[in-house]
Amino acid sequence: MLSINCRRDQTEKYYRGWQIKMNNAFVEMIRSRRVVRNYTDETVSETVLWKILDTARWAPAARNRRYNRYICLNDKETIRKIQMVSPGMGAGLPNALIVVCIDWDLAAYEVMDRTYQTSYIDVGTAVENMLLAAHAQGVGAWPMTSFSPDAVRILLNIPDNLAPIMFVGLGCPANIPKSTVKKPKIRVRIEDFVQWGSFPQKADIE
Repeated sequence: MLSINCRRDQTEKYYRGWQIKMNNAFVEMIRSRRVVRNYTDETVSETVLWKILDTARWAPAARNRRYNRYICLNDKETIRKIQMVSPGMGAGLPNALIVVCIDWDLAAYEVMDRTYQTSYIDVGTAVENMLLAAHAQGVGAWPMTSFSPDAVRILLNIPDNLAPIMFVGLGCPANIPKSTVKKPKIRVRIEDFVQWGSFPQKADIE
C-alpha cells in the first residue's frame, strides 16, 4: 500500500489533519481501465448515470470555475441519429451518451479570453473523472471527439452559448478488451516519458 502522510502543522488548513491514502486497488483501477466500444443490450440505469455525472463536478478546473455543461442521452433513437454524424463512433452504439459542452458566454463574461484554452483542459479533467467512475461501476466507456458539432447542435437543439466538445459513450461491456488480458508486444516504460529535473545544456550533450 502506498501511503502519503501529511503533517498536521503543514496541512491542517486544507485537510484538517486527515491522512491521505492511496491504495493499490485505486492504482489498479486506473491501470485496468480500457476503452470499450462493444456493448450488450443491457441499459445503464439513470442512477448509475447520475453517479458518473456527479464525479465530473469534482474534477479540477481553472480558477475553480465550472463552465462545462453535460447533455445526457439514453434514448437509442437519438443516439443513432448522433452516430450518423459521428465518424468516431463507428459501428458501436453506446447505451448512453454524454455530450460535454462549454458555456462560452459564461466563460467570456467572467474572465474574457484568458479562460479559452484552459476550458478545453477542464473538459479533459472532467471526462477522465467520468471514465474512471464508469469503470468503477462496471460500465464500459470511451471518449470521442470525431463528430460534427454543427449537426449535433441541430439534432439536440443546443443553444448558441453551448459548444459540444467531447462525447463519452457508455454501456455494459459485451467483452473484455484484449489489452486487459494480454500484454502489449512492446512494453511502454514510464521512464521513456519522464525527465527528472532540467535538461542538460547543449554543450554537455555534444
